[in-house]
Amino acid sequence: MKGLFLFSIFVITYGSLFPFNFQYVSWMEEGRYAFFSSSLSDGKIPDILGNIALFIAFGFAGTELISRSGKPRHYYFYLYIFGITFAITLQFLQIYLSSRVPALYDAAWNYVGIFLGGSLARFMDHKFPNMLEAEDKLALLALALSWIVFLLAPFMFSFNMEIFQENIRIHLDINEYRFANVIFYIAIWITYRKLIEEIKPDNQNILLSLEVAVCVVLFAKMFVYRDSIEPELLPGGIIAIILLRSTIFNKISPYKFAASILVPLMFYNSLYPFEFYENPFKVFMWVPFGELFSDDMLPIVHTVFYKTFAYGAIVWTLYKSFPNARWISIFCVIYAGSIEYFQHLTLFRIGGLTEPLLVIFLCTFIHQVNEKQDVYKDKNVKVN
Repeated sequence: MKGLFLFSIFVITYGSLFPFNFQYVSWMEEGRYAFFSSSLSDGKIPDILGNIALFIAFGFAGTELISRSGKPRHYYFYLYIFGITFAITLQFLQIYLSSRVPALYDAAWNYVGIFLGGSLARFMDHKFPNMLEAEDKLALLALALSWIVFLLAPFMFSFNMEIFQENIRIHLDINEYRFANVIFYIAIWITYRKLIEEIKPDNQNILLSLEVAVCVVLFAKMFVYRDSIEPELLPGGIIAIILLRSTIFNKISPYKFAASILVPLMFYNSLYPFEFYENPFKVFMWVPFGELFSDDMLPIVHTVFYKTFAYGAIVWTLYKSFPNARWISIFCVIYAGSIEYFQHLTLFRIGGLTEPLLVIFLCTFIHQVNEKQDVYKDKNVKVN
């Protein structure tokens, strides 16, 4: 949990001060006006949601750390004071960034994020204490939620008959499908289902079944504002359900099955259509996560959550397939780095450090549970 708290501080600082192009600004002449010129009513919904979401992990991890350490209740007050001071300081520093616009009201929405994160931690501590005590399950829950966020972000539902009919048409048009994506989503849905089983192994709740998840999520996806439809999600989900209901995984490991699909097809999809041409105007993204701060963040957010789940699924299925292997973390980092290198050699894709660093975080966040061998449980071993 301490790692999540420190990582949230890093992400908040990085996201607030990128691209770090500080320059001198007179506080009395320009800085003071820029700092106090905005109000709560000036914020746009995407900015408000982003400022709230940015501090949820901070509030969640901080509250949980205080709860675990048995500190007095006034330490929660210290957490909120530190959080709002931290948020205001970052807004103050943005005065000296030419590419950023400081807004004091952002700190107010950051405070809402801290409160929501803390409330979520207290709710889970009351309702699901075992999950919070097992950080490996908490990591898997975060991984599963990243898949839901990818599918339904920005969670702004609207009904438009024309868009709905277009989504139906896409699903009925065979030319919209790529076979590689169908196979890839089969493995993704199988991994998602196994994640849920790992988080709640004794729960037979039908609402957590893969059948309900595929139907409800994909139907809801058709009504989300500015969402994109991947038609391969539906057949991939249906085939995954059939495979999980069959006896095939009594003979082979579902984790090895999923990993054997995810590893090559993630590489394939990242480089498709393999147009390798020299582009002298393209620059390698040495500053990680820089692509997040574009004028239109929504498509980038979708991509980040997609890659978080896809790479996380690869890391986790490899851990489950080879529980005592020591090469998995190194392999996954080299694997992500290779994708970025080859993407830089293509005409339109851009390579960078974001994905290798994301994989490093996932390898530390998702724990590998080693299997212990007990020779006395082996029926073929005779004990004198």
